Amino acid sequence: MSDFFSYLFAIFVVTPLQAELNDRLPSAELMDAARNCVTSEGPRLLEMAEQNWGWAAANAIGVGVGMVDPVTLLSPENADCAKIIRVLRTEETEEA
Repeated sequence: MSDFFSYLFAIFVVTPLQAELNDRLPSAELMDAARNCVTSEGPRLLEMAEQNWGWAAANAIGVGVGMVDPVTLLSPENADCAKIIRVLRTEETEEA
């Protein structure tokens, strides 16, 4: 059952996260950082989902309906993720 739940979380959260990063990042260098970020953060997110099904369900639904920005699930402690978060926050500030 845990593997099935992890699979669903990956489909509804991790895959859209990677797709959104690919759509929103302007350069190949940042896309490489995004790929590295998701590669390292994906297992952490799946582990969190397995340990806390309520968190996983809330975030899967939130990402699925557009209420949760999947970028907020990334850890700023990871250097590649921090770079991506910084770029996307700057982009959001400029759009506002």
